Amino acid sequence: MQPLLPSERIVLRAPARFVAAPPIPGSKSITNRALLLAAIAQGRSRIEGWLDAEDTRLMRGALGRLGIAITDDGPTTPLVVDGRGGPLSTADGSTPELDVGTAGTVARFLLAVLAASPGCAVLDGSARMRERPMATLVQALRDQGAHIESLGQPDALPLRVGPHDTALRGGEIRLARPASSQFVSGLVHAALLAGAPTRIVLEQGTPARPYVDMTLAIARDFGADAQWDGDDAIAIAPRPLHARDFVVEPDASAASYVLALAAIRGGTATVALGRESLQGDARFAELLARMGARVVQDERSTTVEGTGRLVGGTFDLADMPDMTLTLAVVALFAEGPTRIDGVGILRHHESDRLAAAAAELRKLGARVEVEPDALVVAPPVSGPTTTHGPVPIETYGDHRVAMAFSLAGDVEILAPACVAKTYPGYFNALADLGMVVSYR
Repeated sequence: MQPLLPSERIVLRAPARFVAAPPIPGSKSITNRALLLAAIAQGRSRIEGWLDAEDTRLMRGALGRLGIAITDDGPTTPLVVDGRGGPLSTADGSTPELDVGTAGTVARFLLAVLAASPGCAVLDGSARMRERPMATLVQALRDQGAHIESLGQPDALPLRVGPHDTALRGGEIRLARPASSQFVSGLVHAALLAGAPTRIVLEQGTPARPYVDMTLAIARDFGADAQWDGDDAIAIAPRPLHARDFVVEPDASAASYVLALAAIRGGTATVALGRESLQGDARFAELLARMGARVVQDERSTTVEGTGRLVGGTFDLADMPDMTLTLAVVALFAEGPTRIDGVGILRHHESDRLAAAAAELRKLGARVEVEPDALVVAPPVSGPTTTHGPVPIETYGDHRVAMAFSLAGDVEILAPACVAKTYPGYFNALADLGMVVSYR
């Protein structure tokens, strides 16, 4: 089925009670990590369950420009990756220009691996990606011996990486709390190719630590020696990686929307993702249970059933910040205020998600406070304000804004095609629930 991706608007209504077990696309975070590790591993890897979306196409495109052969016979067949068996570089000694779009995983992970590779390349992306933080990662890689030249604003995209005469030096890297867990994951990828063992010391921890856990777990799947060394340090000993057959999990962030919809609307939703997941966002169902939904979760599946009553509360989302917008929309339908802590990191994503959330929640009648590291939502007494027709929702070019606010029902999502970044079939799934009124 072709993805439903209207460019101007899509009008949605609240669904009737439903029972659904929709297919969930593969994890973007896992797909891009597996692609990059397969590219630097020795041999031919096969990646099943991969996500075919904008962010993963950008990773595939960049790796292709660097000479990595990646093939498939369609989205339901495995990706086949012929690995380099070491650092990435172009065979002809050219300096390819690599487009990372708005994909933080592509920008930060590729920068790190290229910094540990002998060739030369230029990384650039969207206007928003040029604004997103890179400096901590850039400086850490320079301290390791990488040559990285800023072609625009200091330590921001566009960046020229290389050429390099020697491998990264390894040793100890010390970081204060970074602006993104992707910096830590990027340094792990670079350390896999360094000339000596590396120890990354996180002096004040890291946001979204489960994403770092994911990086380490997938790296070990490809044969890496990379693990936590105590609570605040990561030890990586470089050694050859080996190709493997790899299965990508369904995306926990994508699954959160249908689970939240069930909690809001009194429906029942089941997804093929449970406690064994590598993804921290798979714990989102626990938050819905705390708010009053009925939740059953085992190792490999999660079912959420709405009970007709939700209550607010205080939630720390430092380990799963991507769930903030989803939880904020659920809060519209809860009794009492909801406070979401640990989410200041969201100011530097595809949009300033705290500002975006506040603006759009207020259109729906909520009272919202934005604090440096928190969002507080007091719902309207009689529910979201949609009595005078669908409320227009700006998306700010941010897929998570579009998907989260679609849960409110009786809304008009403007510029909705941004969902193609991670979930091209999202509006098809809503159409299956009878939510799509019109689009263009």
